[in-house]
Amino acid sequence: MPAPLGRPEQISPSTEHYERLTLDPIPRTCCDKLMGGEEGEYDYSLHYFRGDPDKRIDFILVYREIIEDIESSGENTPIQKTGKELDAKKKRRIFEDNLERKGIAIERETYDKNEGADIKRVVYVKLHGSDKCLFEYAEHLQMKKLLKIDPMRIFRDEYKEEKSWLDWKIFSTFHSGERFYKDEIWDEMKNHKISARFEQKKADRFVNFDQPGFFTTSERSYILSYILQETPFQEEAKGGQKGDVGIEYLLTDDVYLSWYPLHDGPFEIPSIEDKEEDEKVFLNDRQVLSMFWADWGRWYKYQPLNRVRIYFGDTVAMYFAWLGFYTKLLIFPAIVGTLVFAYDVYSVFNNEVIGDVCDNLKTNHTWICRACDKCTVEQLGMYCVDSYIANAFNNGGSVFFAVFISFWSAFFLEFWKRYQITLAFLWSKADFKENQEPARPEYAVTCEEDDVRYNPITLRWEPYREQSILKTITAIAVVIITVVVVLITLISIIIYKIAVYSVFQGVSDNSLKPYAATIASVTGSILQLIAITVLSQLYAWLAEKITLWENYRTETEYQNNLTVKRFIFEFFNYYGSCFYIAFFKGNFAGYPGHYSRLFGIRLDTCAPGGCLGELAQNLAIIFLGKQILNNIQELLIPVIKAWWSRKKYNRYQGPGDDKQAIAISMSTPWEADNDLAVQENLFPEYLEMVIQYGFATMFVVAFPVAPLFALLNNIVEIRLDAKKYTELFKRAIPVNCMSIGIWYTILDYMASIAIITNAFVIAFTSDYISQLLWDFEKNDKLKGYVAGHLSEFKEGNCRYWDYRDEKGNPLVYWWKLKAVQFIFVVIFEHFVFSVVRLIDLLIPDVPEKLEALIHLEDSFAREMMKEVLEIDLEKLEDMRNRVAIKKRQRLKYT
Repeated sequence: MPAPLGRPEQISPSTEHYERLTLDPIPRTCCDKLMGGEEGEYDYSLHYFRGDPDKRIDFILVYREIIEDIESSGENTPIQKTGKELDAKKKRRIFEDNLERKGIAIERETYDKNEGADIKRVVYVKLHGSDKCLFEYAEHLQMKKLLKIDPMRIFRDEYKEEKSWLDWKIFSTFHSGERFYKDEIWDEMKNHKISARFEQKKADRFVNFDQPGFFTTSERSYILSYILQETPFQEEAKGGQKGDVGIEYLLTDDVYLSWYPLHDGPFEIPSIEDKEEDEKVFLNDRQVLSMFWADWGRWYKYQPLNRVRIYFGDTVAMYFAWLGFYTKLLIFPAIVGTLVFAYDVYSVFNNEVIGDVCDNLKTNHTWICRACDKCTVEQLGMYCVDSYIANAFNNGGSVFFAVFISFWSAFFLEFWKRYQITLAFLWSKADFKENQEPARPEYAVTCEEDDVRYNPITLRWEPYREQSILKTITAIAVVIITVVVVLITLISIIIYKIAVYSVFQGVSDNSLKPYAATIASVTGSILQLIAITVLSQLYAWLAEKITLWENYRTETEYQNNLTVKRFIFEFFNYYGSCFYIAFFKGNFAGYPGHYSRLFGIRLDTCAPGGCLGELAQNLAIIFLGKQILNNIQELLIPVIKAWWSRKKYNRYQGPGDDKQAIAISMSTPWEADNDLAVQENLFPEYLEMVIQYGFATMFVVAFPVAPLFALLNNIVEIRLDAKKYTELFKRAIPVNCMSIGIWYTILDYMASIAIITNAFVIAFTSDYISQLLWDFEKNDKLKGYVAGHLSEFKEGNCRYWDYRDEKGNPLVYWWKLKAVQFIFVVIFEHFVFSVVRLIDLLIPDVPEKLEALIHLEDSFAREMMKEVLEIDLEKLEDMRNRVAIKKRQRLKYT
């Protein structure tokens, strides 16, 4: 079988029977015999227009309408049943007419389904962008393409391959011989060529500008998605509004049901059993990614990031690059955390504090005051299990690991910045700035004719208006209200825990009393996990609506503001209970005879020895439960959505004779892709990982194996997400980016919060500082530590964990302990922040040689912009004068 569509590439030595099929947008007539020519083979000709085999399908729109039964009416003319359907038909006609005026070719496929007296018709609108249209919008969107000349080749050879010790010594054996699974970054660096922003007038300077494959399939999808979002669907002269534009509004009003670019073909790997020994089987890009990226057996291999970018676009590739980098660096805290946890487990067997608490089960000589109004006094030995959990982390290993995780976070963020800028350079996005980003269509249509400004970066006039202060204040108020809702939910969970504990303490069955606190804590954490999941879904919808209403200028501004709103909510949603247990529970509960109350309910207290054990239980349940639920949800929801979509669209038949009809037994690519689930953006993926990062850093003192579980989860997460994007989701609409955006800032803030949090957990939540001070003063290790920390309440003939005299006044030791705890926090924070700042100063954000290459590429690109610069500067003053006149006229009549 000859190689179709250009040069096939052998995948790897282990898969010598497979070669890559490049589905570039070239005429299908050159390869008709290779596409669907043999029975059972996939028909790639379906990726082209039926009426014009030179046009490849770039995008699909889907809508549904009702037509009258042919037998009853005697004709097959669509008859709209309602005013809404009539309005939808009109909007579709205007919208598609406007698309054709922009140079978008349209072809339709119709499928009918009998339902009683009516026939429901599903229409797939196939779109193809003409060369003229693509060139015009590529220049408008400032897309960068490779130049024919390569003046950087003499400088590029000097850029040495910079691999870390980890890459050379540990991972080098894992990707040997696997072409698509080794790290392609440095190979790309050696072959990198200069690129510049595309200009129609200078198109002949770009590589393959006159070839049909000049734009890749993902670039064509990106251009058409922008056109679809800026095309109006109302005739403004006949009552249309300025906001009546864009596919998003049509999807909201059910004018169209979905929109998506086509996958390159099936993801299933064709069999080689019936092939000759020297016969090759060709794979499309989707099959290559499915075989060498989404396969579970490749969990220890590098990701083919460049191929992911070519197929899905910058944002998806950047997410997987960050996820892979984060997962690789998690190996270090996972190993250290496991060793610290092993030391913690070992230390409990020789802990005198645990011995003193648990020995009371035998002696029964110490009674603890009631933990609730309906409770009875309890033996100190009842808290034996809690003492084991809490005192496991009261040692120097916790302090060491807190310092280690802080330094690790600093190194992780610094080295990610270097890796990120390297990727941006290789993907021709190193100079991508927000000022270069075009305005969102939804924003542009709301601007008046004189709402413009001159952008000195792009040398263009662009729509611009000041952001509404009222909208900003309203958005802030909504965020505050939702945070209050989270706090109310947290208070409700606290009241639930108190009530459950009281109930179990009041039962006559004494066998349940020792586990009352554990049952209340565990069930409360489970309820908290359920509340977190439900509130997260509700707020996601609300935040999106508010951000759309604010109407930000660029897609980056929109995504950043949406991310900040949602993350503030999710931060309180996920971490609220942990902060309460660590820093508030028990500290404001009072003491016997002077208990504090909330709505008449007595505040709960910690077990003798502090709340560190309960914090560890809460972290384990929420952190591990969240990971398990997310993985199940990510795998099942796309499958369920696909099943439901197939159920909605089944039994539709194509009209026409047998030659024109599409066989029901073999789904067409647009039908197959329509059945897939939709992933609108990457926010859920980033949020899941950033929340995980918080659990692995902020409360790591109480749960040192969190990085280990995070590592194991991420190994599965990479392949699970790859499988979702390759096999279960519609093809992602590409979006330009040069970084992970606002998420880096969030990670940076969380790393700082983690330093403060761990310092306060060690000092105040755990008993580590208290035990150190006791050992220093008594010089007898921890002998008598438990008895010395139990204050006496004579009226109840019981004791409680505090440092007070018989009248309830704090002892001198209490003041001394608080002073030492605050001193520790100050020293810990200043030391760690100083070292982190030093790391930031010593490690440059951009590798030195890469920075030189970036400046060189920018210089060559500026040489190409000289002619345009001179022309624009000549017209600049005239345009400014006209805009000023229009603004004065508008003010005059308003």
